[in-house]
Amino acid sequence: MLNITKKGKAMKTFCTLLLILTCFFTAPLVSIYAAQDTTSKPVAIFYSPHQDDELLSMGNGIIRYIDEGYEVHVVLLTRGGGSNAIHSVNEKLESAMLSSLSKANFTRARNREFSQSLISMGVPRENIHFSRLRDGQTTTTEVNEVVLKYKSRFPNAEHKALSYHDDHIDHRNSGLALQTLYNSGMISSPKFYIQNVEHHLWDGKYESFDPSYQQFIDDATLAYHTWSPRLRYYSVGGISVVPDFQQLKADPRSKYHYIGE
Repeated sequence: MLNITKKGKAMKTFCTLLLILTCFFTAPLVSIYAAQDTTSKPVAIFYSPHQDDELLSMGNGIIRYIDEGYEVHVVLLTRGGGSNAIHSVNEKLESAMLSSLSKANFTRARNREFSQSLISMGVPRENIHFSRLRDGQTTTTEVNEVVLKYKSRFPNAEHKALSYHDDHIDHRNSGLALQTLYNSGMISSPKFYIQNVEHHLWDGKYESFDPSYQQFIDDATLAYHTWSPRLRYYSVGGISVVPDFQQLKADPRSKYHYIGE
């Protein structure tokens, strides 16, 4: 019985890894968006405070904008190395008699999940950007500078961040930065996404959710729930914010508000 159990687990792991690798190498090619012309697309830039925010709170929005013909860029604002999930991940590694992760390798693992999540949603690798601000210590000024950097590159882009109502400093500062730049006339019509576990706290509207979007959400979720130290996947997101992923499974829609709401 023990051998059968081990074989079953091995086969499950193999199938999971095969799906990850298939998504990794083919997602941009088989995506329903791949054949669209990029020369005259409008541009939408999403500023994700941490790895997993792009999926949990913005995923539906990202997929919808791609589906509607936008050239979508996603900017990761912070490094992500400050997450307490490193302790849980290292405990799991040590229990399997594997080497624990340094903070630098933990950050790389989080970035790997982030990139794979976005690729699974249809964002080209070259449209995934990293700003490396200090997580938990961002300032509105720092985020302003990041936004202005991308505004200079894409003058007519639409800008999206998390809500300035959010209780997390990095989430809140992403929204406050867009609010500040809007008030100073630097950008127009910013959009603010509400953290998925706080949908019930704030008024807003839900992005339209086509049934075809669900597969992209599921594939992106897999990036955060794969445990394969051999391939340097450590299920950081799945370990870090269990309630948030449970909420995503229950309701994958993104909720947002506009300035002054």
